[in-house]
Amino acid sequence: MARWIGHNQEKRAQQYLQRAGLTLVAKNVTYRGSEIDLIMKEQQTWVCVEVKYRQQDSHGHAAETISPAKIHRMGTAFQRYLSDNGINSNMVPMRLDAVVIDGDTINWLKNIAQ
Repeated sequence: MARWIGHNQEKRAQQYLQRAGLTLVAKNVTYRGSEIDLIMKEQQTWVCVEVKYRQQDSHGHAAETISPAKIHRMGTAFQRYLSDNGINSNMVPMRLDAVVIDGDTINWLKNIAQ
């Protein structure tokens, strides 16, 4: 049940970002135990997206679950993905984003690594 909910929320996030003009490149990419939920492009910028969902805020908001360690793992996995696909991460614009969903509210947090 939880996996189905997670995939459903990732689909909602993907559609939200596509309506905002981003293009889907890949989803659910795993490197050494770290999963990248969505890899997208916004014009020339490569975007790694973490999707977090909370049905209710009784245990905190979805954004509160994104720790500095998680951001570091995202960045490492994203650089590995780019390298494995022949893209030099030092030569292309890239950023780490999050889409946090609290109930029916969707928020797009850009550049969470800064």
